[in-house]
Amino acid sequence: MKRITVSLRLITMVATAAVFLLLHSVAAQAEIIVFTAQLLASNEVAPVTVNPSENGTSGLATVTLDVTRSGSTITAATARFDVSLNGMASNSVIVLAHIHEGLATANGAVRVDSGLTPSAPVPASFGASFTRSNLTVTPAVAQAIINNPAGFYFNVHTALSPGGVARGQLAVQSGPVGFTVPTLSEWGMILMSLIFVAACTFFMVGRRRAVWAGDNAVMMSDSVTPMDWRLFGKVALAVELIIALTLVLLRAGAVDSFGALTAGLVLAYTLHLLIHRARKP
Repeated sequence: MKRITVSLRLITMVATAAVFLLLHSVAAQAEIIVFTAQLLASNEVAPVTVNPSENGTSGLATVTLDVTRSGSTITAATARFDVSLNGMASNSVIVLAHIHEGLATANGAVRVDSGLTPSAPVPASFGASFTRSNLTVTPAVAQAIINNPAGFYFNVHTALSPGGVARGQLAVQSGPVGFTVPTLSEWGMILMSLIFVAACTFFMVGRRRAVWAGDNAVMMSDSVTPMDWRLFGKVALAVELIIALTLVLLRAGAVDSFGALTAGLVLAYTLHLLIHRARKP
C-alpha cells in the first residue's frame, strides 16, 4: 500500500508540474529590434522633388520594432519612431512621416504610418525632433522589415516638400533584445533535462559508494535496476495523454508539439525509474 501511495504521489506531482509549465509556456516571445535610417534630402528619388529652401535637410530616424511571436511566427507588432532633423527652412512644418517599402533607387508604398497629419503638423523652424509610439504594424510587414530592412526606407514630408524632404534606408542596429519566454518545446526540453539529470544523479549516488584506503579509491556498485517495460508503457501513456490534451487545448504548432511529446518520453522514463525504485523492498 505504501509503495502504491508513493507511486501515485510521484505521478501526480510531476504531471501537475508538467501541465503547469505547459500552460504558462504559451506566453509569447517578445522581441525588440532597433533600426536606424540616415535621412538626407539628396536621397529623395524622382519624381519627388525637394523645395530648394530645404535641400540641406538631414537627420536620423530610429525605428524600434516590438514584435510578439508564437513559436517562430510573429502574431503582433508595434513600432516607435524617434526622429531628429536639421537644416530645414524657417517656415518648415512636418506633415507626414512613414516607413515605405522600396529600394534606395525607387519610390514605394507606405507600410507603417506615424500618424502625423497636415492638420496637426510638427513645427520645424530650421530643425525638429519628434517621437511617435505604439504604432500599429501588421505581422507580415514586421517580418518583411526584419528579413530585409534595406528594402524599406523612412521618409519625412513637409508642407514645402509634400513628396518628401529627407529619406533613408533602414539598417538594423540591434535585435532581438529584452526578455524572451521559451516556447512549449523549449520549456519541455528544459524541464525534462533537469529532471533526467537529477534522476540519474540520484540513482548513481544510490548505487555507488566509494571506499577510500590510503591513496587508492575502490569503487563498488550495486546491481543496475532493470528496465520495466510494462511500467514504462503505463507511465508513458499517462504522461503523453496529459501532454497531448494540453497541446490540443493550447492549439500548439507542429514543432512545439513534437518537442513537448518527445520531452514527455524522457519524463515517462524518469518517472518509471523513480516508481520502480520506490517499489523495491
